[in-house]
Amino acid sequence: MTVEINIPSHFKFLFSPRRNKIIYGGRAGGKSWAIALALMVLGLKKKYRILCTREFQNSIADSVHKLLSDINDKYSLGYNVTNNSIIHPLTQSEFMFYGLKTNITKIKSLESIDICWVEEAETISERSLEILIPTIRKEGSEIWMSFNPFDENDAVYKQFITPYIEELSKHNKYVDAFHYILKVNYYDNPFLPDTIKQEIDLLKTTNYRKYLHIYEGEPIGHSENCIIEPEWFDAAIDAHKKLKWKVRGAKVIGFDPADEGNDNKAAVYRYGSVIENILDWEEGTLEEGVERVYNFAVEKSVQEIVYDSTGIGAGAKIKFNQYDPNDLIIKTPFIGAAKPDFENDKYKNNIANKDMFRNKRAQYYWLLRDRFENTYRAIVHGEYVDPEEMISISSDCNNIDQLKAELTKIERKRSGTNQLILIESKADMRKRGLKSPNIADALIYCFANVGMSEQIDTNVTLNFMSEW
Repeated sequence: MTVEINIPSHFKFLFSPRRNKIIYGGRAGGKSWAIALALMVLGLKKKYRILCTREFQNSIADSVHKLLSDINDKYSLGYNVTNNSIIHPLTQSEFMFYGLKTNITKIKSLESIDICWVEEAETISERSLEILIPTIRKEGSEIWMSFNPFDENDAVYKQFITPYIEELSKHNKYVDAFHYILKVNYYDNPFLPDTIKQEIDLLKTTNYRKYLHIYEGEPIGHSENCIIEPEWFDAAIDAHKKLKWKVRGAKVIGFDPADEGNDNKAAVYRYGSVIENILDWEEGTLEEGVERVYNFAVEKSVQEIVYDSTGIGAGAKIKFNQYDPNDLIIKTPFIGAAKPDFENDKYKNNIANKDMFRNKRAQYYWLLRDRFENTYRAIVHGEYVDPEEMISISSDCNNIDQLKAELTKIERKRSGTNQLILIESKADMRKRGLKSPNIADALIYCFANVGMSEQIDTNVTLNFMSEW
């Protein structure tokens, strides 16, 4: 009898040898189903002893027994299913089910385990993990794990995700001789019912932070420290149309050339308080990025380009000057670690900028936060706010969802004995399993156009003549 089974191609690696096979991500990605199906298919080929475990299993009902049984019935695979085990009569492949917390001693004594599948691996304690891994010691044995991340400090996340987070953030996959780690989410599941899609879309609209955790597989982290609320961002979409602004003011581009050279490049263009273009691209050298941004600036009659001048961006000014030797466009370097601009000026709480912000990056992220909060107050509560102190994001922009994801994940910190405001670094975000916020950084740069203000700040002395 021939049985035809369809499985997404990104799960093909389950059928090739690898010591650690890790699948993680948000709900509805098809992780558990794909693993269960792969294990049952493998068990048809030759004899496997397969341990199915999780941290807590009070009864067989808590295990993946039901899922395996349903797959067996659906595809008529011929396994004999009992209350406590599943065995194939021809190959003698066997599935066993134990909870780690209460059966760790018994699991340590199990012999010749070929594959150990750990479901809901985010709940495993560090101690259980330390005991389990050397227990699965048969030559050629494998450990499979599936989980929805909860916190970046969970044992399995720290051991199997954090060390490879940069590669996973870029490609949703990490592979070496011992690991195959794959991140999958609901949009990778071709069998997802429309009903679930509708529920996901609703949650994305009503509670974006919860959506990111449940369906995008983002660790819950310390979201109470986020600096920009999802609701504030939503209020800013087409705020200039909702409030009937007349768009006017400076034309500025913020450019992030990717400070380590391996992240996406990003540029944001604003006209006054309105964000009209959001550019994000991966390929290309610094020179190609500068050329792209400069040409766009010429097209939009931009007055100033503010760019990240740390790391690879240090060479951007030379490149810009090659295209614009007469300085028709102001080019202003931005160094996030530098002291705040206008350090002796008072912030709105009458505290000097130097006593409020740890550095320039913190200052401009906080001023951006103020713009979003002001816009939310105007849109939702009907308060009057000067448009120059708000922000509007044109719905015609590309990459709006990416910008929102970046802005609503960035966290504030406190620095030093004076508790100055500090914004977490890109490196800190990568440690939390998050992508580098290049678009968000480009956004703060385009509001940091001090070059233009310095150029037009002309001192004028008035001499009052006596009456004649």
